[in-house]
Amino acid sequence: MMTPEELIILGKRYLEWLKEHKITVGLTAVLVVGLSLATMSYLNKKTRKYETVWKNLGELSLDTSIAEFQEPKAREELLSRAVEAYKGMLEGSSAKGAEPWVLFQLGNAQYSSRKYDEAITTYKEFLNKYSDHSLKPFVRQSLAYACEEKGHYDAALMYFQGNAPTDSHYLVSQEKWDTGRCYEKLGQKEEAKKAYTGAINLAPESPWAKLAQYRLDSLE
Repeated sequence: MMTPEELIILGKRYLEWLKEHKITVGLTAVLVVGLSLATMSYLNKKTRKYETVWKNLGELSLDTSIAEFQEPKAREELLSRAVEAYKGMLEGSSAKGAEPWVLFQLGNAQYSSRKYDEAITTYKEFLNKYSDHSLKPFVRQSLAYACEEKGHYDAALMYFQGNAPTDSHYLVSQEKWDTGRCYEKLGQKEEAKKAYTGAINLAPESPWAKLAQYRLDSLE
């Protein structure tokens, strides 16, 4: 297994690639989770009781992230294996304290496989069981994306809002971009304009502001 230092270097390289190619923050979060879990597995090797489940979860998380860059057939096969592996972990007793992370990653794999109904069910199960977990904002955002893919824009709006820390203009800007997109799809152009304008004003140099400006220009 790679050392934490090697994982950090690998993570930085992936994050730089993601930023350069404007991959969504949701996917970035999945990758960061994968790296974090793998690192936790390395640092907690003495905790033999949980080592295997955390190690497997970290490796699966990375596989799920890397699948996004594979050819369609290989991507589908990798994601299908990941989904079944996550389900297997949940069915056994070994997951225990790792279950919230397993649920989150199962939902992400289902989403990446375009099984949006299944992803929605998994994300909602997480929220019902772990309403105070630190992953909650990521799960709500992912659930919003899944609802948007299904055309459930009202539900997507609800789950997009309130996830970003109020002192993080960059993340709030992304939140406003996401809500603006849903308002636009609902035909609520004035609300969409307000959201896009908010994204631009909060973090004018962010990719969300640039995307918002493009959509705002189209609505004028």
